[in-house]
Amino acid sequence: MKILDRYILKSYLFTFLTVFVIFMFIFILQTVWLFIGELAGKGLDAGIILKFLFYTAPKLIPLVLPLSILVSSIMTFGRFAESYEFAAMKSTGISLQRAMRSLIVFIVLLGIGTFFFSNNVIPWSEFKQYNLRKNLAKKKPALAIGEGVFNDIGNINIKVDNKYGENDQLLDNVIIHQKSNDKKNRIVMKSKKGELKSRPDSDILQMVLFDGNRYEDVKSNDPRDMLRMQHAKVSFDKYIMNIDLRDVDKVDLTATDHSTYKMFNVQQLYDTIAGSERRYDQEKIGYGNNMYKRTGIVIIQRDTTNIVQLDSVNASDNALNILSLKNKKRALDISITSIKGRRTTLENTQNRFELIEKKINHQKIYMHDKFAVAIACIILFFVGAPLGAIIRKGGIGLPMVIAVCLFLAYHFIGIFGKNSAEDGSIPPWLGTWLSSMIMLPLSIYFTRRATSDQGLFSFAGFFITLKNLFVKPTDEDEKDVAYEKAVITISDEESTEKFSSLSDKQLIDVVRNYQQYDYTEGERSLVVEMLAKKGITQERLQIMGAFENKKYETAKENYAAFTKSSKLSLYFYVPFLITALALPILNNNMELQSWQKIGLIVLAVIFGVLFLYNFIRTNIFLKSITDATGNESTNKLFNGIIAILGIPLYFIAFFLIRNRVKQDIKSIL
Repeated sequence: MKILDRYILKSYLFTFLTVFVIFMFIFILQTVWLFIGELAGKGLDAGIILKFLFYTAPKLIPLVLPLSILVSSIMTFGRFAESYEFAAMKSTGISLQRAMRSLIVFIVLLGIGTFFFSNNVIPWSEFKQYNLRKNLAKKKPALAIGEGVFNDIGNINIKVDNKYGENDQLLDNVIIHQKSNDKKNRIVMKSKKGELKSRPDSDILQMVLFDGNRYEDVKSNDPRDMLRMQHAKVSFDKYIMNIDLRDVDKVDLTATDHSTYKMFNVQQLYDTIAGSERRYDQEKIGYGNNMYKRTGIVIIQRDTTNIVQLDSVNASDNALNILSLKNKKRALDISITSIKGRRTTLENTQNRFELIEKKINHQKIYMHDKFAVAIACIILFFVGAPLGAIIRKGGIGLPMVIAVCLFLAYHFIGIFGKNSAEDGSIPPWLGTWLSSMIMLPLSIYFTRRATSDQGLFSFAGFFITLKNLFVKPTDEDEKDVAYEKAVITISDEESTEKFSSLSDKQLIDVVRNYQQYDYTEGERSLVVEMLAKKGITQERLQIMGAFENKKYETAKENYAAFTKSSKLSLYFYVPFLITALALPILNNNMELQSWQKIGLIVLAVIFGVLFLYNFIRTNIFLKSITDATGNESTNKLFNGIIAILGIPLYFIAFFLIRNRVKQDIKSIL
């Protein structure tokens, strides 16, 4: 490996590993916070908690790794460009692609490794963590009581609305189903309050219920008693249940009896999906045939050649006319009940089929996601590396802001796509790959711009082409040029009379700062000739640094860039605001299709990124102008207006600051 490749790879790896460790630590802390209610205060030793976090860490890789690649790419290449290391490379004929060569190999290998990691390690960690949580719930019954759902503890099934107290031992609105010896739920208890009590040296968990009722189905061997469906009801102020935990305490925390599709690799997922789709198709066909037979069409369409001819009866257009009024009512009631039953059956079957489809879609999403994460690592590198070279900023300031904004856009689009794919609005493969498909053209665009040493966006050529398409050339431009030349042209007599009373020092000041005094270029040329006649030539003025005000020229260029960036930020802010507000408004008033939602989100992200980029450039150019003028109050005023009114009212700051900056520039002498 050459020295250059080794240097670039070493610089990138140092930044990448640092960022990766920081983000991994942050997300692990988030995991601890997420499960703190299940782990804290339950008597679990540190080894079990560390094992739980160890099994959780691999599942964070698909989220942490793409973010780390994006951030480290922008920071590394931004630092290279900011310190003119890229300029030195290009001066020796080394292009951006050549500088990225070693990193491209590294990122491709990292992407391949990410796929194998997602295909093997993550299913293993999911398998271990899932079973560990199940076993912990058995060993520590308080862990198993989740709010709002039924939970199994021993031979009872319990549901509570709320848990509170120092160790979540106090319960609200308790419902308990207790199994009898025949494994049937014959006992139901409901209470307004409950409390869990236990002692460290006891194998008995005591559950105390307050203010409730106990219902029990009475089992009888006499069929006549069974027809009466006998049951017993008891009201109580306090009821104590003792649960034997001796079998619970024998739980093996290393047992692995549970399995879900998240624990499968690609081949296992493929086989599972194929089997699920085959069973689903068979179930749909079977249900369709069953409903078809129930309609009676099969009987009607039978061959009638062997049917014996019957005596004719009185024909009637309505079969109900041959029935009595009582029988008519009975027939209609039976028909209505039958229709309602069929409708309920159809609705239940539809819901069941939708759940099956959602499960299959989720399995497909999970399978495609293993490939998408690996490709996303490569795509985000080609977004971050050229973007860092373009913005020419390293460190954790602007690069971090841009990287986080881009990753949030990538992540939110991915979440939206997967949610849409789960309910079948879009194909599962499209929902998984949507965010990568949007980032791919962005990576190609940034790479081309960085390779050709162009800025992030160039609108000049676009606007000129657009103008030439819609506006025909006229003679007005030539008239304007002639008019400007006529304005500049002033007679020698008038100029001599105007400047003859000025001293040499004042004349030199006019040459240097003619724009601040609102003089024309022609007047400046005449003053230069007057000074030359006095022995002060143009060369001497240049040596003295009095021929032009470079500080003013720089400030003027920054003002032009400031005006352009502020206008562009305003132009992009308006459509960003419209698209950002249109999505929730339209979604509340009408049901948008998935492609419409995706389109609005993509437009909002594009306009938002363009606005943010030009807004940051506006601040940079404004800071340069205020540094040149020495008037920091303008920059403070701009930031103060933004801080008070916020970015949503950015256009107010735009109009208030623009004219003030123009006046500040004229004060540069």
